[in-house]
This record gives sequence, C-alpha cells and structure tokens, in this order.
Amino acid sequence: MGLIDRFQALFRPKDRENEPATVAMPPPRPSSVLARFNVEQGRRATVEEARRMYDEDPRVRGIIQTLARDAVKNGFELVVEGPRAEEAQDVAQAMLERVDFWSRIDDWVRLTLRDGDSFLEVAANRQGDIVEISRKPTLEMYVRTDEFGRFVDPMRAYYWADRLASVSERPPDHAIYFAEWQIVQASWDRDEGSRYGQPLFASARKAYKRMTEGELDIAIRRKTRAGMKYVHSLEDASEADIEAYKQRNQAALNDPFAAVADFFSNKRTTIQAIQGDARLSEIEDVLHHIRTFWMASPVPMSLLGYGQDLNRDVLDEQEKQYRRTLEQVAQWVTGQFVRPLLIRQWLLRGIWPDGLTWSVEWASKEVSTVAVLAEVAKAVVALRATGIVSDETLLRMLSHVMPDFDVKAELARLREGRPDEIWRMAQLAGGQDGAA
Repeated sequence: MGLIDRFQALFRPKDRENEPATVAMPPPRPSSVLARFNVEQGRRATVEEARRMYDEDPRVRGIIQTLARDAVKNGFELVVEGPRAEEAQDVAQAMLERVDFWSRIDDWVRLTLRDGDSFLEVAANRQGDIVEISRKPTLEMYVRTDEFGRFVDPMRAYYWADRLASVSERPPDHAIYFAEWQIVQASWDRDEGSRYGQPLFASARKAYKRMTEGELDIAIRRKTRAGMKYVHSLEDASEADIEAYKQRNQAALNDPFAAVADFFSNKRTTIQAIQGDARLSEIEDVLHHIRTFWMASPVPMSLLGYGQDLNRDVLDEQEKQYRRTLEQVAQWVTGQFVRPLLIRQWLLRGIWPDGLTWSVEWASKEVSTVAVLAEVAKAVVALRATGIVSDETLLRMLSHVMPDFDVKAELARLREGRPDEIWRMAQLAGGQDGAA
C-alpha cells in the first residue's frame, strides 16, 4: 500500500460502516450533467469578473483585505481536552508553526473571499507530519462529486487540469488527481450540495457595473461641461472681420489657463461669460449604486471613507455590528481552514479526533483602553471571589478581551504555583486593597 493510500485509509476508516443505505446509483441524468457543465462555465466567468473588480477598484480590494485582516489578526488559542490531549495540542501547534500558518492565513482568507474557493494541498512525510501546504489555482481545480454531493472516488476526489471538463465530465488525460485528504477546500457562501462557493462580491456585479459606468459618466461630464466659456459678439462683423479678430486674439483664446485674458477689436464687441454646468454635484443616482454595491460587503462604508452624514451613535452601532460579523467570519475560518487541517494532522499521527474535546478561541478584535482594562480587572476579581470560575478559566476569558494577553505565559505561571502576583495586579487595577 502506497503512502497516499495508507493516509486515505486513516482519513476515512469507517466509509463502509457509515455509508448510507440507498438503492443502486443510477447513471448520471443528462440534464444534471448539462447543468453541472453550465455551472463550471458560469463559475469561471463569475470568478474572473470578481478578480477584475478586485484588481481595478481600490474599494473592493480594501474591503476584502480589511475583512481578511481583521478576522484573523489576533490569532486564536487552541484548547484540547480528553485522552492524549497534551500530545494532541503539541502536535497541532507544531504543525501550525511548521506550515507557517499564522503568516499565511490572512492571504488564504483574502483569496477565498475574492475567488469563492481555495484549494490547499496538504503534503505529509512518512512520519505523518504535515510539512507543507500550497494553494492551487482556483480555476484549474475541479471537484469530482455526483449529483448528491458525494465523492465519486475518494482516491480521486479532486483533479487539476488547465481546461474545462467536457460535458461528459470525464477529466482530461493530463489531469493530476488528489485524494480526498490531500485537499482542503475552503469555500465562501457555498450552498448545500454545491461543488463550489461564491466570491464575496458575486451578487454585486450588476450594481458594480452601473456604479462604474455612472462614475465614468460623471468624469466625462465634468471634463467637457465644467469649464467656463465666453461668447464674443462683434456687432455688424463680416466673416472676414471675425477671422481677423480670432487671429489677433489667438494667444488668449488658446490659453485656457490664463489668469487674465485681453481681447482686442476695432468694432463694438461684447464678451459674455457662460458658467459651466451648475448641476454637476447631483450624483444621487451614482450614490445609490454605490450603496447597493456595498450591500455585499460585511465592512461598513463608514470604516472605508464613506461616512458622510453619520452621527456618533450610528457609527458606534455599525462598529458593534462589524465586530459581530468578525466573530462569524472567524468561526467560518475555523470551520473551513483550522478544523480540516487539525483533523488531518491528528489522524496522520494516530490521534482519533472524536476522542478529543477541543475548541478554537479567537482573541478579541477590540483595542483595549484604560477604562476597559479597569472594568475587566474588576470583573476578574469579582468572579474569582465567587469561587465558581477556576483561575485557568479566568485567564482564558481575559485572552478574549485583551488582544495582547499572553495566556500561555500566564497559565505557565499559574501552574508553577505563583498566581498571587497576577491577582494582586488585577485588584490594584480594579481599585481594591484586600485579597478576594
């Protein structure tokens, strides 16, 4: 048995036991095959359009980069309990450091939001350690599932090819196959039963087109209609007189940047100034398209330069809503990236994940102020006084409120039997003198 076969057997050891009892699978229906072929073509067009939006518009790029950075910037703490918990935690932490997870996760999240999917190839050595993770081209990776969403062959669950699959869904001869465990497919906004996710701005494509067309119209209108013009009226002048007048004043007529223009005429002449278009500031239609386009963004407009006519209460509410959104995105990162990697690593090292109780606790995204820290310190002292919450749990709770709190170092101090200094500092910050 080869290395890939052995690892696949570890990844799905109970395929036959858990296989649902169904009737024999019928051959693929022509309508479903054609529908999935159309999905492949439509997916490519959607992703390419989303990439153009990202490449050409700083708003799209700024929204995706901000969301990806804010969702993962403070990292998480892995808490593992159960048999072999300490070994499992050490194995997981070593794997995350080995694959440079912390410096690459924001890129993986950013590109997944842009494309709708990321396909991460997991490479392991003979000892069962994941030693490398590489992201494969989104539009060249294909999923081999039936119309019920199950892999046709777990040993050939994904393939990499440089052209679209045929209508019969037979992979091309030059395709490179991957077993199910070798690829971590992270998808944004994927429907149940769907093979692929959707880019973050997939639903905003029409609004984006109208928005950019409107902004281009405004720019052209300003360039052609914003400048001041002059009407020169020469009384009883012939065509020859007008041409002679234009020749005499050619320098002034051809210099639109002249601060003072002097015109000369030997006839009764009137020069009337005509102001530029006075309605250029009316751009409500374009603002409507901008707001419609921004509905696809979890990042509030006010955080990226569109905060006009908003009071402090509205801004505070938008910020709170954004923080709640970041919590949801962080949970999505856990489910799409962290959990699959941890499960693969534990299985490859012979640790059964179902025998563990584990959680990923993301740190707070808020910047702690002096007032916040004082309130936190008071809450810590009060909770410790109840005796209901253990010291270790309190330290873990602090890591959620204080982004820079090194919970590992403090837990080490606690286990060394020197917790007094920690709680004394909390009491001082909370304004209490005695021990709780």
